[in-house]
Amino acid sequence: MKKIVMFIAILLMSNVTSAKNIASVNGQNITQENLENFVNLLVNQGASDSKELREQIKEELINRQILLQEAEKNGVINNPIVKTEIQLAKESIIVRYFLTDFLKKNKITDDEIEKQYEKLKKDQSSKKEYKIRHILTENKDDAVYLIKKLNKDVSKFTEIAKETSKDESSRINGGLLGWSNTEEYVEEFANAVKNLTPGTISQNPIKTQFGWHIIKLDDTRNIEFPELNQVRPQIEEMLKQQILSNLQKELRSKSIIK
Repeated sequence: MKKIVMFIAILLMSNVTSAKNIASVNGQNITQENLENFVNLLVNQGASDSKELREQIKEELINRQILLQEAEKNGVINNPIVKTEIQLAKESIIVRYFLTDFLKKNKITDDEIEKQYEKLKKDQSSKKEYKIRHILTENKDDAVYLIKKLNKDVSKFTEIAKETSKDESSRINGGLLGWSNTEEYVEEFANAVKNLTPGTISQNPIKTQFGWHIIKLDDTRNIEFPELNQVRPQIEEMLKQQILSNLQKELRSKSIIK
């Protein structure tokens, strides 16, 4: 009998604790449960539970309650924009937690990551990087003149680039743009680079939105693909986005949209 009485007492004490008020603002109670919920939220986001954190949260809850009460007095809650933002925030939170839970139930496996890595590595194996220099001119005639001059002695490209190029960022380095793949450049420029062999220059000025270019290809090399451990987080994130994209497509296909 004593054990039963003690058990009931413990339950009652537990209920009192969960309903305990940690503060009151103009008669509006802030409960221990409010505090615990806030702590759990921050801990789930990476914070460490501590006495200092709890004190900060308590102060935040008090300050927030003060501002909420004042906002209510001023009728902010009835503002159409506020109502819209509240609804959007609510929907965003619900969707975010749904997607997070979905990913937890459909975890990316190591095997999937490795397969995706090998696929990306294979796709990149035929791609090259180019070491490029260029001279930028304001008009075509200047570019044509410099091409004729360089055809007599292409070794002077660096010198001429420093003297004449309008591209201030590369001019100081003799027109050097460094190693890159052609996807980083506008189409006209990229196509011209692909048609060159190391040591040669473009025989026609290349027009882009920046002006007229003379391009010199210094060298080429195969793209070095990073090790799996260097790109694992990026590949995992890529696969997660694919899963969520497929989920959205599937749900959309099942929905009646008019």
